[in-house]
Amino acid sequence: MLYLTEKEQNIQHILTFNVTSGERVFYLDKPQYSIGRDPNNSLFVNAKGISRQHVTLIKKYTDNSHFSYIIIDGSLEGHKSKNGVLVNGEKIDQYELKHGDIIYFTRYVKAHYYIVEQTNREFASKSSPDLLSNSTVSYLSSLSKETQISQSAKQASTLVEIKNLASVVELSPIPIVEINYQGSITYFNPSANLKFPDLQKKQLKHPLLQGLINQKDYNNGSLVIREFDLVDQSFEQHIHYLAKEQLIRSYVFDITQRKKAENELKYRAFHDGLTGLPNRVFFDQHISLISKKSERHQKLFAILFFDIDSFKSINDTLGHNIGDKILQYFAQRLTSQIRKSDFVCRWGGDEFVVLLSEIENPEQAGKFSQRLLQTFEHPLQIEEHEIYLKCSIGISIYPHDGTEVEVLLKNADVALYRTKESGRNNYQFYNPEMGLEIRQNFTLENQLNQAIKNEELILYYQPQINTKTGRIYGLEALIRWKNPELGFIKPNKFIPIAEKTGLIVPIGEWVLETACQQNKKWQQMGLTPVKISVNLSTQQLQQPNLIEIVKNTLERVGLEPQWLELEVTESMLMKNISLANKTLQKLRGMGVYISMDDFGTGYSCINHLPKFPFTTLKVAQDCVQNLTENPETSAIVSATVALGNSLDLRVIAEGVENQKQLDILQKLDCLEIQGYLLSHPLNSDQATEFLTVYQEQNIFC
Repeated sequence: MLYLTEKEQNIQHILTFNVTSGERVFYLDKPQYSIGRDPNNSLFVNAKGISRQHVTLIKKYTDNSHFSYIIIDGSLEGHKSKNGVLVNGEKIDQYELKHGDIIYFTRYVKAHYYIVEQTNREFASKSSPDLLSNSTVSYLSSLSKETQISQSAKQASTLVEIKNLASVVELSPIPIVEINYQGSITYFNPSANLKFPDLQKKQLKHPLLQGLINQKDYNNGSLVIREFDLVDQSFEQHIHYLAKEQLIRSYVFDITQRKKAENELKYRAFHDGLTGLPNRVFFDQHISLISKKSERHQKLFAILFFDIDSFKSINDTLGHNIGDKILQYFAQRLTSQIRKSDFVCRWGGDEFVVLLSEIENPEQAGKFSQRLLQTFEHPLQIEEHEIYLKCSIGISIYPHDGTEVEVLLKNADVALYRTKESGRNNYQFYNPEMGLEIRQNFTLENQLNQAIKNEELILYYQPQINTKTGRIYGLEALIRWKNPELGFIKPNKFIPIAEKTGLIVPIGEWVLETACQQNKKWQQMGLTPVKISVNLSTQQLQQPNLIEIVKNTLERVGLEPQWLELEVTESMLMKNISLANKTLQKLRGMGVYISMDDFGTGYSCINHLPKFPFTTLKVAQDCVQNLTENPETSAIVSATVALGNSLDLRVIAEGVENQKQLDILQKLDCLEIQGYLLSHPLNSDQATEFLTVYQEQNIFC
């Protein structure tokens, strides 16, 4: 290191401002200064026309022998001042200041730059030696010792120790690199050397410098921003093209953390947070490419919709934490079964979609589905729970089931719906008939919403008769729908739709109200009272206010509870045995009769019967239909009659259609029947006439 002579150590750089408020003097000795009207600037100049950061001064060291100050218009980040800056009357972007230069910030605000010798010997002895440039020596040579500085300047603090100071370029944590138009590196600061140790070795082959020379025709002061990656780091490079000096200067910012954050946000935008699978947004982009490729090369692909069976029950029973683990396991299982060319995504909830690309035939999708279903035959162990996982699958094939992505997705979903309707834990291919049925159901659903309001629903009544005495026990209320466009619609068509949409609740309440009103009307006509049977739905039985609804209906109509019988099925009870028992007990306590419908099918949990307040058992229609064909059914009916007698329950066989069935039932001591053999369901007028005739014959029970 070259040490300065005592004379050379006493050099001072001074900037004097001429503003409307007077003259201001600044001693320059730090690596960097920002000048502007923002109070946070190094040199605060509050005057009209001055930008928030008007100029930047940088202390420049060259070839390790001298220094000077560079003035730059605006900030290092490339933000120019509003009105620009002139030196000696010439507008500049950057300029190396010389003794005596005049800097114009506005028409009324200017500054003079001086390089002077400090004659204070006491100060000189305290100064620390450092490097000075040859240009600085030449400045001193041209500097008159008679140069006068304002009195305020003479009273200001003297130079601080120079030893611990260096230029902003040298101390900057931002790597700064400069090359000339020939591609030679003219400067790089310590940060650049630390961050890019192989820069000098690779020269223009280094990613930081690649391509810079090709753009040297940029206008003077042009700023170009680009990004580049180096190993596992990312950088943003601000490139200044200085045509006048034929230099290209780069400021390099490490944006690795920012890029990681951006990549994380991008990943989250295209992937499911729980399973890590691609989401619907990613799927939409991917299938668009596959569709175009398949069309171009005339290849098949399959879309498979997956739905985990009874997943809601798992969540409700075992909790969402277990449910989440099941979803993760299911995602892993799907991923393990597909090829590299295939695609799997989480569609939402417990639904997943698999895209099998470039398949040879539709059967390939079927084999995949079968193989996947077989993998779930063994139980899944999660914590202390052993879970048998099952799923339903719907499949559509391009281009057989559609050429548009939306159509293929819709058709796969339709096939999935049919699979779930058909018993679940299986797969089905889409066919056009499914779509027709879905559209029909959609139409029915819309029309069903208006059916009650438009008084399109009608109740029919089917008598229940004791064949030994010929007396009527009661009538069952059966709902019918007479649509003005479609005519009579069978209950097995619209009841499932009502249950699916929740319309079954208001429909059920309408049936209860209408049946009670009709029964009360018959009583008011003087007909002997009979019980009216009304079927409850699963959703009605689970309603917390069912008891209140029944009670209010009976009171509003004025019908005594003993003339109402509510029918429930075994499957309804099994949904929630405790709740069902509690509800039925309260209803029976009100005086309402309770009937077990369709007994002999489904669960047939005989051990539960004594716990419920049943008054009647109804032998299922399927059992009655098989009496003449299957002798074993007779044993079931006989056992049912015996069970009913032992529990003091009435037993009624429903669906009796011919004399042979009636003869067998009578031999089995099942004497009360209901069915077409004795009477079809009757509308209110027909039922009134039927009851009137029986009253005249005096054969009511």
